[in-house]
Amino acid sequence: MDRTFDLVIQGPGLAASALPQAALELSAERVPAGPGAVRLRAVDPARARALLPGLDALGLDAAVVPAGLLLTDFRVAASDFDSTLCAEETLDQVARREGYGEEIARVTDRAMRGEIRNYSESLRERIRLIAGCPERAFTDYASGLRYNPGAETLMAAFRASGLRRYIVSAGFDQIMEAGARHFAAEGWRCNRLEVKDGVLTGRVAGPQENGGEIIDGEGKRRMVEQLCRDAGAEPKQLITLGDGWNDVPMLRFAGLGVAYHAKPRVRALVALQVNHLGLDSVLSWFEDGEHWRQAALAGG
Repeated sequence: MDRTFDLVIQGPGLAASALPQAALELSAERVPAGPGAVRLRAVDPARARALLPGLDALGLDAAVVPAGLLLTDFRVAASDFDSTLCAEETLDQVARREGYGEEIARVTDRAMRGEIRNYSESLRERIRLIAGCPERAFTDYASGLRYNPGAETLMAAFRASGLRRYIVSAGFDQIMEAGARHFAAEGWRCNRLEVKDGVLTGRVAGPQENGGEIIDGEGKRRMVEQLCRDAGAEPKQLITLGDGWNDVPMLRFAGLGVAYHAKPRVRALVALQVNHLGLDSVLSWFEDGEHWRQAALAGG
C-alpha cells in the first residue's frame, strides 16, 4: 500500500484561512498542528514539495512528512551544537573575545558553507591560530552560552517522550559539557583541545570513540551510527539536527534529519528544513508533537 503524506505549514499566528490558495487546493482536510501550524492531510507529495520554495519565500516553514508520524516512533536524537542548539559559533566567539581577530570566523564560515572540503585541516588551521589562548577562555564562555529559540522546548520534549539525547559536535569538551548539562543530555561527542599549563598548544584531536581522529562530517555520521547501536535502535529511529556542511552526512543518515537555518548547500541536500521559526517548530511535524510540547512546558 502506498504511503500517505501530510504537509505541515507554519508561521507566526498562521491559520488555515491564511494559507496560499495553491496550498488550500492540496487537501480539504486541514487541522491545527501546534502554535501557528496547520496540517494538510493526505496530500500528493510531489505537488506539495513543489510548493515548498514559494512557501519559504513567504516566510513560512513547511515540511512534507509521513502521515501518522509520532515522536515515540524514535529512540535517539543527536544534535549539532554551534548555530543549531547554540546561537553562535563558539570557537569564533572565544577567538574574538580573546583578541584573535576575524580570520578564524572567515575560515569557519567557508567550512560550514562547504567551500573547504577538508574540514579536519580547516579546524587544525583555526586552532593553530589561537595557540597560547588560555583554556579558561573556553570555560568562562561556556558559563554564558546563548541558545537558539525553541531549543530548550524541543530537547525537553525529546526527553519527555523517552528519546536518548546527545550532542555531536566538532567543538570542544570545555563547551559541550556545559551544553549537555543544560539540556540534560545523556552525553556528547566532540573534539579535544590539547592544553599544557593552562593554555592551548595549537593542536586538536578527536575523541576516543572516533579513534582519535577529528570529528568531521563522516566522523559525525559514525558517531550517530554508534549511538544507535548502543541504544539498540535502527537509523530510522534516529533524529538528527544541524546547520552546516559537516552535518550533512548525519542528517542524511537519520530517519529524520532536520536542517535548521542551514547554509544554502546544506538546504539543497536535506529535505526537512526549519528556515524561519525556532527549533521547537519541529514538534508540529508529529501527530503527538503538541502533547510532548505541553509535557515539556509542564516540566514532565
